[in-house]
Amino acid sequence: MVVCSCSITDLTVPPKYGIITVSAGGTQLRPGSHDAPTTLDLRLHAEVAFRSEDVLATVDGNQLDLTASGGDLLASVKPLALGSAHRLAVAVAGREPIYIEFSVIPPTGAMLAAHMDSGAVVVDGSFAGAPDQAALAAALPGATPAWTDPTHVRLTWAGGAPPALDLPATLPTARGAHLAGDLHLDLGGLRSGALRRATVPAAPAVGDVKVTAFVVDTAASNTSLAEHLGAIATVAATGWQAQADGSLLGTPDPPATARAQAAGVPVWPSLANDANDPASTTALLANPNALSQMIGTVVQAAQIAGYKGINVDFEGMAATDKAPFTAFVQNLAAACHAHGIPVMVDVVPHDSGGVNRYSAAYDVPAIGAAADMVDVMAYDQHANGTEPGPVAGLDWDQAQLAATLSGLKPGHVLLGIPLYARGWQGSTGSAGAYREAVGGALLQPGARVGFDFGAATPYVVSADGSGVTYFDDADSLARKIALVPAQGLAGIAAWRLGFEDPNFWNLFG
Repeated sequence: MVVCSCSITDLTVPPKYGIITVSAGGTQLRPGSHDAPTTLDLRLHAEVAFRSEDVLATVDGNQLDLTASGGDLLASVKPLALGSAHRLAVAVAGREPIYIEFSVIPPTGAMLAAHMDSGAVVVDGSFAGAPDQAALAAALPGATPAWTDPTHVRLTWAGGAPPALDLPATLPTARGAHLAGDLHLDLGGLRSGALRRATVPAAPAVGDVKVTAFVVDTAASNTSLAEHLGAIATVAATGWQAQADGSLLGTPDPPATARAQAAGVPVWPSLANDANDPASTTALLANPNALSQMIGTVVQAAQIAGYKGINVDFEGMAATDKAPFTAFVQNLAAACHAHGIPVMVDVVPHDSGGVNRYSAAYDVPAIGAAADMVDVMAYDQHANGTEPGPVAGLDWDQAQLAATLSGLKPGHVLLGIPLYARGWQGSTGSAGAYREAVGGALLQPGARVGFDFGAATPYVVSADGSGVTYFDDADSLARKIALVPAQGLAGIAAWRLGFEDPNFWNLFG
């Protein structure tokens, strides 16, 4: 697009203006900015006072009226739509034009989270952009807001909480924005240790997404399977562990296998290595006779037990195992395919920097070419020993898929999602079930609920800040699962049943 077709008519030599900056609403406007204010009051500043006849500026090809002020040039643009994209062009005599692509600040994300603290209902609010505090107080008569910073507030009530809270989408927020939608939160019937959240923008509907569910032989896992078997497309039963000599230790979760097969739900037993003993895995992969024995045992067991597929879950491998592991997958798949048995392989995703130490043993394109399905285990973004953070933030998931899907057929890929929470004390981050982890964190007096908007992940932080629990619930998981239709993936692989927020299953109702 030709942005400026007018010529500079003043024939005098223009001064050397030096560094030129453009600001909008008092903040420098940089290429790629995503938070320009809606009114876009522009100021052009240079090291030398501007001559107005030397400058021509346009937004989206429309010429601006420039007004001199103290050596700078000012211009106003009529209000622009929230989240809209634009292009500013500035032509200065004697210089190359300046082009700035920018976006107006989007509607503001917000979360309200209700829970009990010392026997009273409290609501913690988190905002992606600072709201107008007076407007928020006016929208919630009777509430006492206590701001910990411009984007976090705690609401309390002297005479008891109302039955519900409502914030209108028109609530003004930073830089001319407003909330991304009306925010409604029911407060009735809260129990100690329970959490109720509402977030805008609202999570997308999940729709018809196929669920592969991992189960382990525990009461919680098998109870969850029994209650939700109708929403599950495939059961990945754990229990097999490959040994260095090619033998198999254990049995695929017997109660889960029996229950699923009785209901006609396909069972794909999960063949795992000992991730804590990489030397044993290396020894197995280097032993053709042991591998041949193990592959024969797997195929025979699948035929006898009526397994509909096989899942391979080898983790914690050395980078030098890449070639032998790929060969093992190829040989296993060939043997299984000879008997009509499909194979799925779990892989640790690469990241934006490429192969990392956790993913180095996975030749993802070669595995994808041999196997029928690939489960991209998109979790443990933060883990035991790291700083606290999301188990699998939405932004991180997007980056992992972008780095890993190259060379794969999306329709043969499952997005691995975490159903567990992780709570940190210092650098120790212990994984656990949603109910126990979140409930335990909320029982601590003064605990606050927050929300990481980029990661679309909630968390609970203790009153003194020493403990923090990141978790996924139905709302945050729905945002990740939306990547499945967006990327054309085959479905999700959920690790693991018994850990989940009970409302998770409402997504598939």
